[in-house]
This record gives sequence, structure tokens and C-alpha cells, in this order.
Amino acid sequence: MRCAFFRFVCDLPQRFSVKALAALAQERAERLLADGVQLRPVVNSSRKLAVNFWGSAWMRHLSRCEAGGLCLAPGRSLLRHGCVLDLQIAPGHISALVSAEQLYEVSLHISPLDEDALNTLRMACGSKIDSLVSLLEGRVDRAVLEQLCAPEIGLLPEPCDWHMSCSCPEWSEPCAHAAAAVYAAGTLIDADPSLLFCLRSIEPSVLLSSPAVPAAVAEFDSAALGATFGIDLDLDV
Repeated sequence: MRCAFFRFVCDLPQRFSVKALAALAQERAERLLADGVQLRPVVNSSRKLAVNFWGSAWMRHLSRCEAGGLCLAPGRSLLRHGCVLDLQIAPGHISALVSAEQLYEVSLHISPLDEDALNTLRMACGSKIDSLVSLLEGRVDRAVLEQLCAPEIGLLPEPCDWHMSCSCPEWSEPCAHAAAAVYAAGTLIDADPSLLFCLRSIEPSVLLSSPAVPAAVAEFDSAALGATFGIDLDLDV
């Protein structure tokens, strides 16, 4: 079977080189902004798509998915050339505008972590995580991190957990535009790891829920997150 990236490149009209796609994306973004549309573009032109723990874990997980037969390479190319014009992460959902031959709307629904899996993670974490900051920075016991990132039972969604739709006519799943949204989500998670917990509809504090962890610890760490990450984490999402 041919890789989806090969199909993606070969199906483009001749005038759509990679550079042309980048220029077209910038032109579309400028037009949308001029029309008053609020955009939250995601751009990552670096060779290494993530530098922090949870973003790197997301990218490694996608690499494992690719090794298992899920072709996501077109998404990396579109992301690196500024084609993800808008991306929003909400509990169980990612929405995006991705520029390619046309401007496409992407919607990704993620199945929630089931109660058994969540309870398993809570038991694994127990009193081994001393603060929310440590959890979001990935500074916890190695065995706990392995459990949190384990395929099928960890926080990172498996391919079967993704339900993707795109306004493009491409028949492959994921299409190049959905793949771009998946990689772009990893870029945002790298900058703000609380978004991974938001995506999985989990409050990070539940992994600290243990008789050995005083409630005051969670309250203190929640207030400290803004200073650490430059974010305002609302644990009631």
C-alpha cells in the first residue's frame, strides 16, 4: 500500500509545491484576520517537535502509531510549513483549520479514559506524586511515568480512541489535515501540559487523590502553576 504522504504529494496540482502551500497558508491567514476571524495558529518549524516531557511523550507515541501502520508524516509537513491556521483543545475534542489545496475544517473527538483505566492510574500514582507542578513537568517516579504513558492504559490516546472528520475529499484516515491537527496538538501540549489532561477530560489533581496526599497540597500547587508555566489552569474544566 502506498503511504498517504506519497498520495498527498502526488495528488496536489503542480503549482502546489511545499513552499507554495506555505505561502498560500499565510495568505489565507491574513485574509481571515482581515475579516475579523480570531485565529490561534500553531507553527513548529523545528526538527524536534517537542522539548518538554509531555510534548515529547506525545510525539513518541505518534511515532509508535506510525510504526504500527498509521501514516502521519503529511501532518508534520503541513505543521512545519505553517498550515495549521487555528487549533483549539477542549475536553474530548480538537478542532482545527488547516490550509492545503483548500481551507479544511478538522474535528477530532477523543474517547474519554474509562473509569477502570483511571482507577489503575490513580493506584499507580498514589502518594508517589507530591505536587501538580511535578506531574505537569514530568518530574515523578520513573515507574509512574511509564504507567502514565503506557499504550492502551495510559493518558495518551490510542488510534482507536480517535474519531476524525475533515471537510476534505480525501478518503484515507487520517487524512493529511487531521494528521496535522494531531501533531499541532502535541506542540500545544508541549507548551502547556495541562491541555493533555483537559483533552482526556481529567483533572490532574485526581492523580494526587490519596489519603497520603493532603488536600492542601493540591490547592497550593494549583495556585503555583501560573508562575511555573505562564498559564491559568482552571481545574474545574
